[in-house]
Amino acid sequence: MEDLKEKKKIPAFLSRIRAEWPGKIERFEFKTATVIYIYLKEGISSLDFSESLSLKMDRLVDFSIPLILYHVESDGFRLRSQPVNWYSSLDPR
Repeated sequence: MEDLKEKKKIPAFLSRIRAEWPGKIERFEFKTATVIYIYLKEGISSLDFSESLSLKMDRLVDFSIPLILYHVESDGFRLRSQPVNWYSSLDPR
């Protein structure tokens, strides 16, 4: 049940990303439940976007499910991966 609640937070997370960077995101595409492609508008660098998102990640993420975000530039060839909560599910023992 907890996992379902966590999964419902992901669309809200994506909405916060879109609101934080208006005019930079073309669309989101779920490849799997935990792999999301973020298609950037023309002229937006995946490197710059990834760096600016990293600076605000703690404020935007309110879930513990590990995700992989791929930032895809408008040419469709350049992309950058960005893990979210990648180590949060590991047992520290």
